[in-house]
Amino acid sequence: MAPCAWPPGRVLDLTRLLPGPLAGKLLADLGFPVLKVEPPRGDPLRDWALEAYRFLNGKKEILTLDLKRREDRERFLALVPEAAILLEANRPGVMERLGLGPEVLLGINPRLVYARLRGYPDAPDPGHDLTYLAEAGLLGRFPWRSFQFADLAGAYALALTALKGLLLGGGVYEVALSEAVKAMAYPPIPFLDGSVLCYGIYPTREGEVALAALEPHFWARFCEEAGLRELLSSAFDPARPGLPPYERLLAFFQGRTAREWEAWAKEKGIPLRAVRG
Repeated sequence: MAPCAWPPGRVLDLTRLLPGPLAGKLLADLGFPVLKVEPPRGDPLRDWALEAYRFLNGKKEILTLDLKRREDRERFLALVPEAAILLEANRPGVMERLGLGPEVLLGINPRLVYARLRGYPDAPDPGHDLTYLAEAGLLGRFPWRSFQFADLAGAYALALTALKGLLLGGGVYEVALSEAVKAMAYPPIPFLDGSVLCYGIYPTREGEVALAALEPHFWARFCEEAGLRELLSSAFDPARPGLPPYERLLAFFQGRTAREWEAWAKEKGIPLRAVRG
């Protein structure tokens, strides 16, 4: 087998906030050295949410450059020949106006993967996670106040696209956040909303547990190990207060704390975990 050179070069990460830096983190986790190029005022996320900023960029080298200055543009261009991937998420036309667009950078390094993240595929309209979720019809299905699902979808799509670019030998690739989240907008799957006994959240003596015994063999194992054989045929019964099977499960879980139930489930091979956070 021929030797494999991995990683093939450095990632230049010009992105800010969440989706682009998360894509850079994913590539760093795969072993790429990542150089994050920030403007003099830095990444706004560092001021808004320092813990999140550190999570996304802790493995990266940080370089401050003002790409509006000729000297700093030259310093940046000197990094391009040895780079494998460039990530950027500026509004359309910004990099071209700076003289750092795809044509220029690929002229310096034809094998560079120029991976561009934008909001929409055919318009310069601004947007953020909230607007992309709204357009995809997903606001009612995700906890948008605490979790940025469209940004997550875009980050993974950008990282995968960058890896595709490496396989194809370089070039320019674009990922639109609006389309990345639509690609994950699968129709709702019944019974995965906590409405049935075998799949939901239950209070315990202390804390809560998540029970996910969806498959028949997992539900049967849970019922056998819990001494609840009377519930074997009730996996998809409604999880509704007042109904005897549901009330029986509520009473059962009051017997231990969430962490104690988790330890029990690990020992018995049951898909159950204590709820954290």
